[in-house]
Amino acid sequence: MSDTPRKALLHQELSSQIISAFYEVYNTMVRGLLEGCYQNALYIELLERGVPVDREVPFSVRYKERIVGQYRVDLLVDRKVIIECKTADTLHAQHEAQMLHYLKATHTDLGLLMYFGSKPLFRRFVHTNGSAASPGHGEEEAAGIAGVTPTPAAAAPQTASSRPASRC
Repeated sequence: MSDTPRKALLHQELSSQIISAFYEVYNTMVRGLLEGCYQNALYIELLERGVPVDREVPFSVRYKERIVGQYRVDLLVDRKVIIECKTADTLHAQHEAQMLHYLKATHTDLGLLMYFGSKPLFRRFVHTNGSAASPGHGEEEAAGIAGVTPTPAAAAPQTASSRPASRC
């Protein structure tokens, strides 16, 4: 047993609220639905708990000041945590790579990959100072994304509730 004090997790209280909401949705919903159904349910669960959350938040990828791509994160909680919901047969390396790229491209510190498969699973990703790591997978360096800049927060919608929900 180590006498070294444990470091607090990044956004620990917010993460706990999100993970609790994830398990509530997982235990309430049936298996086999499309990702959008679980994403919408998690969005509702977080709102009901008073957690600030936006759905389908866009960001742009730029090259030499020109937009070359548009992406959307499933959920953005309190403008601090990206949530990506997955329902594939299993989580794949490309799902993890997607999260790492999203964190780096948006300059967001924390991401949670939520798996609504045969067994509930989530993975936590932390991005700081130009590197991203997934605890439990070692300190992995995120693949470089040259010239990527997020859509400025002022240009992104403050709430996504006015947009139609993802197909379910």
